Amino acid sequence: MTKTSIVKDIKSAGEPYNGQYGTLYGFYVTFENGDNGKYNSKSADQNKFLVGQEATYDYIPREYNGKTYYTVKPVNPQYANVDSQSGSNGTSAPSGTHTSKDESIIRQTALKAAAEIGGTPQVVIANAQLFADWVMKKGAAQVTHQQHFQGREEPVGQDGLPF
Repeated sequence: MTKTSIVKDIKSAGEPYNGQYGTLYGFYVTFENGDNGKYNSKSADQNKFLVGQEATYDYIPREYNGKTYYTVKPVNPQYANVDSQSGSNGTSAPSGTHTSKDESIIRQTALKAAAEIGGTPQVVIANAQLFADWVMKKGAAQVTHQQHFQGREEPVGQDGLPF
């Protein structure tokens, strides 16, 4: 769960140890919202969590011998989807809405799917738009039969068949 709060206290968690990614230095971090957890840094003088400064972090529960311990991991707030229940001033997009990053991903995925179906560039683009609109729920249910087949090169006879 990603949260944002002001760092209240940082204490060393003891001696450094060799981990999977080299020597790690442990720190216990306490936040104003009441969260606290361990942060492992590759640097003895870490600068991701500074007392008095706001930090965006992942708050990760870990089970050990029947108890729950928490790990904190810094997150760049530009890429965070901050939990609105965390009591922070962070915001997240309301359900059913898409950020520009979401829309970009949806459009790229829709274009790839449309390209796999094939057709002329105009058909691929029309299909990609249809797919993207459907995913983003932009009136996709109101696409008519004529709109769906618009841009197709094959002439359609009276019976709807292309031959």
